[in-house]
Amino acid sequence: MVRAPGSCGEWIQGVYQNRPCLVSCPIDLYATVTITDEGTGRRIPPKARQLAEHFLWRYGLSERTLRSVDIALSSQIPRGKGMASSTADLAALAAALGYFFDMPLEPEEIAKLCIAVEPSDNIMYPDSNLFDFVDGGVLKQFDHPALASVLILDFKGAVDTVGFKGQREIYTPEDCRSFRTIVRMFQRGMAQQNLQMIGNATTRSAMLNQKVLAKPHLPLLIDLSSRYGGAGLVIGHSGTVVGILHTPGELDQEGFINALFQQIPREAVDHIFNQHIISGGVELLCNEF
Repeated sequence: MVRAPGSCGEWIQGVYQNRPCLVSCPIDLYATVTITDEGTGRRIPPKARQLAEHFLWRYGLSERTLRSVDIALSSQIPRGKGMASSTADLAALAAALGYFFDMPLEPEEIAKLCIAVEPSDNIMYPDSNLFDFVDGGVLKQFDHPALASVLILDFKGAVDTVGFKGQREIYTPEDCRSFRTIVRMFQRGMAQQNLQMIGNATTRSAMLNQKVLAKPHLPLLIDLSSRYGGAGLVIGHSGTVVGILHTPGELDQEGFINALFQQIPREAVDHIFNQHIISGGVELLCNEF
C-alpha cells in the first residue's frame, strides 16, 4: 500500500527561464493505491490505466500483466480544486507499481511517468523544488520544507486543470521579471524558515495569477489574513482553493471566518477546513506486494 499527498495548491507558480513551473504545497490529505496479484478485473480510471500502460512499456513488461493484478485506488483529496488530486493518484500508482515489480522508483522516475500522462504537480519529491510541470525537470532546489498549518477555503466550482490555459500563454516579460523576484523571496524565506517572508512571496504569486485565473475575493482574503494573524495566502493557481498560512495558534480563525462572511455570502464557500503542510514524497505504508 502506497500513498501520495495532495496539496493546497502551489506555494508559487509562474514562468521561470521561459519554462512553466510551480512549487507544490503538500498537505496531509492522501491518495492511496494497493496492488495485489488477485486479478479481479477491477476497472481503474482512464488516466491511471494510461500511466500503468506507460509503466509497462517503459520497463519492458507485458501489457497482459495488467489482467493478472488488482489495483485499488482511493483518495481523500477534493477533485477539480487545484489540490493535486490527479497527480497524487498517478504518483501513488507509479510508486506502487514499482514496489509490486520489485523496482522501487526514485521521485524523478515517478515524475516522468506522471508527466507522460498530463502536466503534473511535484508532490512526489520529499523536498521542495521549482518544477517544470509540463515537460518535467527541477529548475531550482530549495532548503528545508516550510512546515506550518493552513486554513483552507474550498470555494464553489471546479477547474479542468489539464485544459487550463496557464501563465506561459498570458505572462508578459514584466510578469516574468516579477515572478523571478517572487522566486528569490520564496527561496530566502525557505532558507531562513521565515513563514512571513514565505507568505509574502506566496501572496505575491497569488496576486500575479489574477490575470490568469482570478480569485474574486482575493483582496479581501489578503486583508483578513493580515488582520487576523495569518502569514499570507497560498492558492490553487489553476483551481478554486485558497489557503491562509499560519503558525498554529496565531490565526484567529473564528474572527477571520466571521469577518469573511460579513463581506461575502456563506454560499460562496463549500467547505472550510484545517490541514497541516508537510514534506512531499510518496510513502510505502505496508509492503503487501
